[in-house]
Amino acid sequence: MDETTQPNNTPDSLLPEALAIVEPLIAWLIRSGVGYNEFAAALKPVFLAQAQQELLKRNPKPTDSALSLLSGLHRKDVRASREAASRTMAQVQANGSAWGKPSMANQVATRWLSLESATDALPINGDSNSFEALARSVSKDVHPRTVLQELVRLGLAHEDNGCVHLLRGAFVPDANHKEARELLAGSVADHLNAGVHNLCTRSTNAPGPRKFLEQSVFANGLSPESIQKLNLLANDLWAHVLQTVVAAATPLCEQDANYPKPQRFRLGLFSFAAPELKNLTNDSTS
Repeated sequence: MDETTQPNNTPDSLLPEALAIVEPLIAWLIRSGVGYNEFAAALKPVFLAQAQQELLKRNPKPTDSALSLLSGLHRKDVRASREAASRTMAQVQANGSAWGKPSMANQVATRWLSLESATDALPINGDSNSFEALARSVSKDVHPRTVLQELVRLGLAHEDNGCVHLLRGAFVPDANHKEARELLAGSVADHLNAGVHNLCTRSTNAPGPRKFLEQSVFANGLSPESIQKLNLLANDLWAHVLQTVVAAATPLCEQDANYPKPQRFRLGLFSFAAPELKNLTNDSTS
């Protein structure tokens, strides 16, 4: 195959699916004061970097013409953005990796939520059944007082009369915190990475990367009251999933602490509800 040939040509454009994916992202950008020109300029090095990665699989030194054809960028943009593309992609990947790892405060809060005898209040100090013991069970490298200060800063806990109180309702991220944006970005990126990996991986028994869990369940024609019942059920299910996975992951993390090439794992669950829209195609032909 000539290196200028665009790979994976398909008869159907995936733009409708891509637009559905980016629509809520664009709404977020607009509400945050980021316009088209700024976002489009930021995308150029990302498109170029991805085109480089695709072509490097077949040719150790892709030409500007091949990169221009595959990325859709003008040759002058390819020449001008080569170094920026490498820097941008390195930063994007570093951010994704960092946002895919829980902070110390998050680990302590998650461990607290997963305890079988979970209580919303713990004494600050004590050898067992205390916040100090909980924090030290996660890591002995960070002082429990430092972890507590971070939980308080994030609005996940408060201190009162020698006790730490967990604020369960605060686990819906506060948009005022940068950490909330990073949590959203990391979660959505991993979800999309799992789906794209599955779409691009052939179903074979040959050795190699397997498909990831990426499933949803749908229900429609519901009243707001029914939606509320399903939301409560989803929260109950998540509490059980959280407790089960943390109980399984904790000894594995301890077992693999010195593994030379560590990997990360994320299991997520989300719920969403919105008014149903009429089928525009059916309406136009009725």
